[in-house]
Order: sequence, then C-alpha cells, then structure tokens
Amino acid sequence: EGAEGLVLDLRENPGGLLNEAVDTASLFLPAGETVVTTKSRTKGDTTKTTGSGKIVDVPYDILVDRNTASSAEILTAALNEDGGATVVGTRTYGKGVFQEEHDLANGGALKLTVGEYFTPNGENLAETGGIHPEVKAVDNPNTGKDEARQKALETVAAQVTG
Repeated sequence: EGAEGLVLDLRENPGGLLNEAVDTASLFLPAGETVVTTKSRTKGDTTKTTGSGKIVDVPYDILVDRNTASSAEILTAALNEDGGATVVGTRTYGKGVFQEEHDLANGGALKLTVGEYFTPNGENLAETGGIHPEVKAVDNPNTGKDEARQKALETVAAQVTG
C-alpha cells in the first residue's frame, strides 16, 4: 500500500510451476492477456491467459540474471511484452522446453522433454538465447553493494517521476 513503483527481483529464480507464473502475471496484466503458448507432443497446443485482471497499478520493472529460467522467464516475457515492464539485468537462461516425469518400476524416474513454450509474441526463448534486458545491470562481486538492484530501482523511479 502506498508504493509508487515496484521491482520484481527474479534473479537466481530457476522457475517453478507454470500455473503460478500465470497467476502472478494476472496480478499485473488485464484479464485475458496471453501469458504463454505451449506446443506439446502429449497435450497438444494450449494458450494460458491471465485470470481476473490486474490489481497492481504502478510502474514496475523486472530484475533478471543468467539464472532466471523456465516459468520465471515466462513471467518476465509476459510482463514485458503485454505489460510494458522494463527488463533490467543480464540475459536470462533461455529455457524454451518443458518436461514430463514418468515413474519407473525400479523406483527411478524418467524425465522426457515433451514440448516447447512461446512468449506472447511467439518467441521460443531457447531459440532467442533467453530474454535480453533493455537495461544492462551487472553486480560487482567485489563490493558489498547490489549494483543491479540499484539500477532497477533507478529505472522504475524514472518511470514514476517521468
């Protein structure tokens, strides 16, 4: 309450469940916006869209790095392409596929790649080499500062005052 801008820090986020990425995008985007399209050998083609509609009505940016992957990249792409969020940081991982896990009789499991996912603009992040931020920001590991976070805060502050 009272925030004038937000920075979503998705650095070091390897992803998670697809439905949670869609639910999170629903906080920021109008109802019915495309979040991701999947093409699967086992489940066919599907498009996931936002639910009830945005509740966040302030400028927001997304901070990413090389370890931002999978559903975190899906969320980043949707908020950038559909919501106009500025992406700050370094290039993301570039995962454009998803897997299914099958239990084996011996107690093990077999994970098979069964499909690809595409951003709202139709890009496969494996083919594009990940998401390339509009604003480059890199941390210097030799300082105690978080330079990338500071750059993201400056970027969203400029949107608030601009």
